[in-house]
This record gives sequence, structure tokens and C-alpha cells, in this order.
Amino acid sequence: MSAIDLQTEIVQMIKEESDTSILEAIRTLLYRVRQGQVDDDFTAEDIAELDRRRAEYLRGEGTSYTAEGSLQRLRSGKR
Repeated sequence: MSAIDLQTEIVQMIKEESDTSILEAIRTLLYRVRQGQVDDDFTAEDIAELDRRRAEYLRGEGTSYTAEGSLQRLRSGKR
């Protein structure tokens, strides 16, 4: 999808939106991006740790759990 297509779609969605909290969130996001104030959800260290764990998993060294298994471990107090 081109930038013009995205802009057209977004403008149309905004025109149809009446929830001011959504419009304010969009305005805040655009303002923060333009000001360079967008915080990454992950630090460089977090990403490095995720990369390390993924590499272990791909080598067959890591442990993985299903979503159900993860919930059971959390409920039983295991980490």
C-alpha cells in the first residue's frame, strides 16, 4: 500500500470517528513521532535477550511452552 493510499484511508477513518479519546490518541501519537518522543517498548538489552533466547530455541536448546502450558505454570507459581 502506498503512502497516498494509507493517507486516504486514515483520513477517511478519522473523518468517520466521533470518539474524542481515539482522536486525541491519534493526535498525541503523531505529535510525539514528529517531536522524536516515541519510546520504544523494548530497550536494546531487551532485544538482545530476545534474540539470544530465540537463537537457543532455534538450536533446540531452549524450552518452549504452549499458551495453555504457560498459563498453567503461572497459576501454579512456576516461572
